[in-house]
Amino acid sequence: SRPFFERGPESALRAGPRTMSGEASDAEIQEFLAEETLVRVVPSFQHDVLRFVTGNYGPFEPQEPCEVPLWLACLLRKRKMCTVEAPPWLRTEALEQTRDAETKDRDAFQALPAHYVEVAALLLECAGDDLAAACGAATVSKLRECLADVEAARVAKVREGMLAVARQACADETTFSVKMNGASAMEITTVRGQLLAALDAFYATRPRGGGGAKRRAAAG
Repeated sequence: SRPFFERGPESALRAGPRTMSGEASDAEIQEFLAEETLVRVVPSFQHDVLRFVTGNYGPFEPQEPCEVPLWLACLLRKRKMCTVEAPPWLRTEALEQTRDAETKDRDAFQALPAHYVEVAALLLECAGDDLAAACGAATVSKLRECLADVEAARVAKVREGMLAVARQACADETTFSVKMNGASAMEITTVRGQLLAALDAFYATRPRGGGGAKRRAAAG
């Protein structure tokens, strides 16, 4: 399964539909938070410091790299006012090394930015061609394939963890916590609802009941 990158750059950005009340979903909240991630751009314009509520960025000088929030980098790139530098972890060689490490180490997640899924999707959407060349990929599709391989390896670990929790529940053992050290924000968001629903279903079958209440107290 490759739920984010195989279907195109827009899929991760629209992973979570809004609720019936119009409130933002958990996935949309993570995407919003990811837009504050700092990335390096190379401006093609000159401008004084830009001042925002979240911080000041600039000054901007042609061909002088600087750091800006992801949302601003995408805006400038769409207006052809800059190029975006590829983060080191997004380079093809780094992704292949991460994929291999994820496959070999079944007990821990490799170090990646907390919002790597959302950041990669946004960058590929606004500056895919630039990034493909800078990352050593022949095409954007090749770079997206490397990302999908990493994601698939990490999703497999999440599923193994959920199965371990299910086995504990079947053995009438209460799960008070689930460790996902190194998992990204989107990976945790994706699995949280499924895991809690599964635990409720398992605990509901207990003769004495009460497991769901214990689980919710622990989760809170």
